Amino acid sequence: MIRATTGGVLKSYRSNLMNSFITLNKARDTVLSQRVFNSYAEDPAAAAKAFKLRKSRMSVESQHSICNDAYRKYQTAWSCLDSVDKLIDTDNGKALSTLKGTTLKMLNDPTGDAREQLAEALDQMSETIVQTLNQKYGDNFIFAGADGHNVPFEVRQVDGKNKLFYRGVDVDAAVPETMKMADPADPTKQIDIKLNAAGEIDPAGTSYLSADAQLVKVPKPAMNGGAEIRLNADGHVDPAGTTVLMEGYTTITKADYDALVQVDPTAPETKVLKDGADGTTPYMVKDKDGNDAYIIIEDNFKTMTDDEIQAVEDSALKNADGTLYTTTDADGNECYIVASDDNIISEAKYEKACSDAEKLEYLANEKYFVDIGLGFQENNKGNLIESSGFNASLIGLNFVGYGKDGDGDPKNIYSIVQKMKDIAGKIKEGEKWSDSDYNEFNGLVKKLEGASSEFKTAYTNMDASTTKLKNNLSLLEENFYNLQEQYADIEDADMVESITSFIWAQYCYNAALKVGNNILSESLMDYLN
Repeated sequence: MIRATTGGVLKSYRSNLMNSFITLNKARDTVLSQRVFNSYAEDPAAAAKAFKLRKSRMSVESQHSICNDAYRKYQTAWSCLDSVDKLIDTDNGKALSTLKGTTLKMLNDPTGDAREQLAEALDQMSETIVQTLNQKYGDNFIFAGADGHNVPFEVRQVDGKNKLFYRGVDVDAAVPETMKMADPADPTKQIDIKLNAAGEIDPAGTSYLSADAQLVKVPKPAMNGGAEIRLNADGHVDPAGTTVLMEGYTTITKADYDALVQVDPTAPETKVLKDGADGTTPYMVKDKDGNDAYIIIEDNFKTMTDDEIQAVEDSALKNADGTLYTTTDADGNECYIVASDDNIISEAKYEKACSDAEKLEYLANEKYFVDIGLGFQENNKGNLIESSGFNASLIGLNFVGYGKDGDGDPKNIYSIVQKMKDIAGKIKEGEKWSDSDYNEFNGLVKKLEGASSEFKTAYTNMDASTTKLKNNLSLLEENFYNLQEQYADIEDADMVESITSFIWAQYCYNAALKVGNNILSESLMDYLN
């Protein structure tokens, strides 16, 4: 027989009461946290799945933040470029409208005020462009490529003129065009023409010859029977003359000349070169076909004095052995090379120009990839697969241009405008444009229009990247919400069911307390025990 004591009943009651209390606490925690479980041990399978989903959501959240930052940066860049576009627009731009059409003709004012105003306007225009492209987004410079911490564009004074630099490199840097010559070791190959310390052409020299050095046709005297054809003071052929007849003259056969004389005896008399022996007899030579012919003096008739021939030869470059160096021009004419100091490029200057041009090319193609949710993967060589990232690098060079064209003029908008400013500003007050200045200025206007068109193309193409970022933002947001819904289905509690369970657990716990208070009391046996 089992004897039931109050202590035994109370012990059992307390155990059941604690279980009710634990159930109540668990129901309360579920209602307050709104989660099905709060530790990994409660539901390992669901917790592991939820952890993976949360990790994916955090990754998407990070990608969304990066994408949104890039999108805002591109929007700011768009606004900056739009202001530049309105300034230089080739159709409607305020700056270019002052440079085209009849406006240039109006610049020949008596005082030169219009030219001064033009030079000032051009200077302000170029300054505005630089300031706009040095704008920041947050703490970073927008158009500095992969280096957003340092100002991209800087204007420096070089030889008294404004020069634009991009991240420390001259934007007009280009590999110098040099004249070529046949390689003495292999005539089928072309090598740079170099000069030694004495200014002579020498393959082992240390200075380069610029391609814009002047080519002068070799003076070639006209020959007759191996002797130069010389002219006296009367312009007649005379072996003792002081003027040399040069090649390139026009001839008329003796037969044609005689036919003219028969028609009009006086017609050809002043048209052909006379023999100085009597001053009246036409001087006879052989033409290219071997026919007896006379020299026509009214067409392509060129002469040079000995001093003029000597001056050409003195100014021409010599070989290292002292002989005159000759080359050929585009038409195949044999020519001397006449070079000024500006045509000589030192080896150090040449190498620096090549180095700067290489740096510009690198900076213009610099890339900075960010993860905006496209995969961001590396290949088996450890290099990023470019299609898996987004190139967030905005490079100012690619909008305003860099380097030089085939004429040696800058491609950069700022540099072109500065060159135009210098031309407009150098014409003295009261003077008109010279033909060369006017033509050069007009040529630069066309080049500015071309550079502006390139800018507009780059500016318009940037819109595609902005649209890509905007669309990707929408996809990331949708992905974020989908992941949030997935792990919410696993972790989030059904609040109706949870509240019901909590109320029932609370009711049970309160009932247990009430039973304990009403019917449980210690008996005499509890005291005896």
